[in-house]
Order: sequence, then structure tokens, then C-alpha cells
Amino acid sequence: MRIILLSKRLFCSSSNRGTCSKGKGKLSSVKARRGAQIAAVTAVTAGGLLYLEWQTLDKAVHYKPDSVLPEKGSDYIYINIASDKDNLVTQVKSKFQWRIKALEYILQDKEQDTLYPFHVPKLIFGERGHMWKDPKALLKKALSSNREERLLGVAGLAKRHPTWHDSDYRAVAQACDSRTLIGLARSPDSDARYFLPPPPCNRDNEKQVSIEVAFVELLASLPRSNVDRCTQYFTQAAMQQSKKALAEDQTGSIVFGGNALSFVASLSKVPEEALDQVYLLALVSHSEVASHCEEIIKLGGLQLLMRVCQARETSPKILSYVAQIVANLAVHESLHAKIVQAGWVTILAGWMKSKHLALASQASRALANLDKDWSSEVFDNGVYVLHPHGRSREPILADVVFVHGLNGGAFYTWRQGKPTAEGPLPGRLQPAPTEEKVDGQENPENKKFVWCWPKSWLAKDCPHMRIVTVSYDTQITDWASKCPFEGEKHSLVQRSGEMLRKLHQAGVGQRPIIWVTHSMGGLLVKQMLIDASQSETMAGVMGQTKGVVFYSTPHHGSALAAYSQQAKFLLYPSTEVKELSADSPVLRNLHGRFRALVQTHKLPVLSFGEMEPTNIGLSVKTLVVPPLSSNPGCGDFHEMRLDHQNICKPHSRNSLLYQLTLRFIQQTISLPLSVALSERLEELLQDPEEEEIFYPLGMSFGE
Repeated sequence: MRIILLSKRLFCSSSNRGTCSKGKGKLSSVKARRGAQIAAVTAVTAGGLLYLEWQTLDKAVHYKPDSVLPEKGSDYIYINIASDKDNLVTQVKSKFQWRIKALEYILQDKEQDTLYPFHVPKLIFGERGHMWKDPKALLKKALSSNREERLLGVAGLAKRHPTWHDSDYRAVAQACDSRTLIGLARSPDSDARYFLPPPPCNRDNEKQVSIEVAFVELLASLPRSNVDRCTQYFTQAAMQQSKKALAEDQTGSIVFGGNALSFVASLSKVPEEALDQVYLLALVSHSEVASHCEEIIKLGGLQLLMRVCQARETSPKILSYVAQIVANLAVHESLHAKIVQAGWVTILAGWMKSKHLALASQASRALANLDKDWSSEVFDNGVYVLHPHGRSREPILADVVFVHGLNGGAFYTWRQGKPTAEGPLPGRLQPAPTEEKVDGQENPENKKFVWCWPKSWLAKDCPHMRIVTVSYDTQITDWASKCPFEGEKHSLVQRSGEMLRKLHQAGVGQRPIIWVTHSMGGLLVKQMLIDASQSETMAGVMGQTKGVVFYSTPHHGSALAAYSQQAKFLLYPSTEVKELSADSPVLRNLHGRFRALVQTHKLPVLSFGEMEPTNIGLSVKTLVVPPLSSNPGCGDFHEMRLDHQNICKPHSRNSLLYQLTLRFIQQTISLPLSVALSERLEELLQDPEEEEIFYPLGMSFGE
């Protein structure tokens, strides 16, 4: 009715008002034709708008899985139930009225003599009529058979669209394929409305067994063949573990060089959560066996994990285990369709934005494995990309790979250290800052503590570098081992082969590499470089290595090994510790071969040595790696007044420890060193009193 009245009013105003008044005479033929043309265009435009709004309303409440959803076997649909204050009718009504007012404005403009055809596309498709504002055009581009077109389409959809309505996002969400959905999940600014809720775990409304019973049934049904002894051990422990026994277990482990926890080292206050950890740890081990991954999905593992997420949604540690299993399953491309159909892309997209670094990194790894349209790289268990976090529009010039040491972790080994006596203790978890700025100023909380300085600081100072961190199980003593059979696979040579394979799958070796290592991690990197130099497949890893940073690496052995041997009946030293004996022939041979690589490839080296004793337990303090052992005899060497744990934890972004590392990385990759950074570094080197927390007055540094 409004369209008819509007057309009549416009027709009258443009045809001289005399036609609409009684007894006013006739119009000239020219004015009559002009009024008829405008009325006709108005009617056509209004009819088109009505049809468009009808289509929008129809798509908002009617979904056809067979024609809209490309996924086969999808027997469920989603309907967005709007709230009372902002329901679908209100949205359509406001959108319709806005377009009518815009049309009326154009037709009544006194300076507008002619109604040009391009006004209608402006009204229908938005400002300037650009295709990037049109959800249909962007979706068509994202579904293109051409890869470059697809990537552009996904990037366009991921941008913020202030003029879009809820129905636009929901229409795209229903129509996009799994490839587009994964791309949106890995795009930093994607709207949450693209991600529809996962299907219900129980479609038949049947009474489900408890999560505990479901785990027992799943683990009992998995094959027992082609698994190592640790996987068998974890499965047996999960099957035999009872809630009462778990609640009474209060054993812990010595934490050294990181924050790794032993098997059930810290129990939750809720027994069910602690029991879930036991089952999940066993399932993590099975998910690393390629032949078992398909069995896990066939036996309903994805649906069981979804139930765990719903029951433990407030437990980041439980969710991290779940994300780790899903990421392990996503290593196999043949299982991607099942993972997407089970609704995991929506869950992972939410976790990827979590403040908990371990959970966000596992979710990011899972989505990276699913995103084959972006890259063919595979991120196996223990390999994480801290930066860029998802798809990046910027070119990546180099890889910086962080390798932790004994009892370390992929994230917490590199957390910020102790800045002052009142600051956070390195071994005590502190809440992470949530905002970079507050009221336009830098958030003061960011100066107190950061969870992982490579992610918080290095990513900003070196935005064109990919920052990779690795994780592997290490222990000082076999008493704290998760599995009593882990010592069988913990030698440097065995670790090197496994880690080298994983990093090669993740694309390490395709661009220049800088290694940043702590403690035993430096020995592992030296072994990997030697192995890579002797392998045709891995030769790129050695060829692309441009520099190595050592934080207290025991090139010539560690005092910890000697102490462990003296107390071997008490500590029961692990395989790793036994290999760290002073003047060990294995270490001597390893370092000699590494020195040869340094000379052959003219490899830059930066090393740091500790000067403060470390509490290694039982009220015993010692220099874990004395300066004579941490000095490799090549490159630059700096002694720092820090203990073994904090030697890799700079207390601030302006500290000498971080500034020296940053300068080495930027100069090694031939990136321009900022004037501010260079001046600040010179000040720190010339005025030791300014940073006396790091080194004493008069301490000499390397040449």
C-alpha cells in the first residue's frame, strides 16, 4: 500500500499538481509522458525491492538442505531465532523503509532531472554499488573453482560489513561450503554469525550413557596393535583408574626449566574433571597413531568429545586436551569432512580467540591442518605457530623456531620472567592482560606479565616472520615420567629424527630459519642440524639455517647430571640427564661436528650464560650450566645475572636480554634495525647501572 501511495504522490508532484485537483485543466503531453516514465520506474523499482525483501524473508525462515547446503548427508538445519527486541520482522521492516526513503529522496531531488539506471543498484547492493558490499557476490567468489578467486572471496567476507543485516550473515553461513567456512574461521576479523551451532550430540533423543562409560567403551574398542608401550600403558591406566583412587593421588613432579606437569600432577577440585584428564590423555596417545584416528571417528569419538566440551566448558585444561585430539585427527586429510560435519569448525573458531594460550594454539593448529586451500603444510602434535595467528595478508620472510629444554613447555618456557621483587614469580601463574590499550594509552598490566614473549613482543617487532614453537616431553627424573617406558625413546638422536620430520612437514626449511633454544633444546637443535646436513630430504633445513641463539645450553655437560648421579637412588635420573654428563664423549663429538657446520656455513651464533644458582629441589642450589659449558666457543657470548630458569625469560621488552636477541634476529635476516632499538641497545650496553637486574657493574660482554 505504501508503494502505491508513494507512486501516486510522486506522479502527482512531477506532473503538475493540476492533474490531481478537480477542475484544473489538462497537462501538456510532455509533462504527462515525464510523469508516466517516473511512475513506471518507481513501480518497477518498488516491485524489485518488494521481491528482494520477500527473498530475504524467505531465506531467513525457509532452508533447503538439499539445495543450500553442499555437504552430503546433512540432515539438520539451523534457524536463527531472533530476540524480542531485534526480531526478523523488525529488521526487514527497517531495511525496507530505509530503501523507500532513499528512493523518495532521489525522485524528489529538485536538481535531479533524470532518473539514472545506476541509482537502483546503489539502493539494492549498498554504498557505491561495489561488489565487495554484496554478500551474494562475495559468496560466489568464495565458491569459485579458481583458488585465487576463492581466497579473495573469503578475505572479502571476513571484512567487517556495517551495512549487512543478520539475515545476510545467516544466508552466507547456510550456503558456504566447508572450505569457505574453514577459511573464515582462520581469518582474524570474521563475524561470529558465520559459524552456526554444531548439531546435537543425541539426535534420536535416546538416553545417553555417562561420559565416563562412553570413554571406557571407546578405549576398549580401539585396536591394541601397532601401538607403542606408552599408549598401552595409558589405555590400561585409564581403564583401571577409579574416581576414588584418582582423588587420593596427590603426587607431583619437580619442575625445572618450564612448567610441565607430570601425569595427574595437579588434581582438579572436581573428581570428574580429573578423571576426564586420564581418559583424554589415553585418547591423545591413540590419536597419534594414524591407523587409530579413523577408528576413533567411527566409534563416535567426535561426538563424545563434543559432550566433554559442553560438560567442561569452564575448564581450559580439559578443553586443551580435546583440541589437541581434534588437531591430531585433522592431520589426516581423509577425515576432514567428518570433522567439519560434526560441527567442530565453529567450536575451534571460538577457541582460537581464547585468552588461554594453550587452548588457542591447539585450536589454531587444528584449523591450520583443515585449511588445505591455504597451505599444504601439516602441523603434527607438538608443533605450533604463534604468529601469524591464522591466514596472513603479509608475506612471511623467515621462520623463528623456539625449542625448550628439560621439563620445559612450548609456551610457558618463554613466558616473561621476574621484573622486580614485587613482580610475578616465574614459577607462579599470573592472569594474562586482556587489552593492549586502555583509554588510548598502553595498558599498564602489559608491563607486569606476559604469557609468552615471542608471541607478545617478537611478533610485533618482527611481523614478517613466522614464529614456531615446539613441545616434547622431558623429565629430570624417571620418577616424574608420565609413562615408565618413555626413556626408551628419549635419546637425542631419536628425538632429533622425530622433531626434524615434524618441522619439515610444517614447512620449516622453505625459508630462512633462526633457532632460539634453551638448555637441552640447544643440544637437540645441534643434533637436528647435523642430521639434516646428512639427509637429502632434510637438506633444506640446514641450508636455510641463518643463525642460532643458545640460552644456557650445556655444550660441555651440566652440573645437574653429576648431582643426579650422586643421588641416583633418590632421583633416578632420566635418559636426557644421563646424556648431559660433563666431558661426555657424546656431547664432545656433537659439539665438534656442530663447530664444523658453523665454520662451513659461516653460521652466526649468539649465546647467553647464567650466573645465578638455581634451586633444583631438596633445598639444593647450583649453577646448572656453568659459563665454561654454556660458552660454545663461537659467536657472541654474554653472561647474565640470572638463574637457569630465567635466562630465557626477559623481564621486559626493553631489557638487554630481549634487545640483544631481537637485534641478532633482525640483523641475521637482514631486516632494517630501527633507530630507536639501536639507540636503546647502545644505552644498555654503555650504562650497566640502568639494567643492573641483569648484569653487574663492570661486567664485560662479548666482542
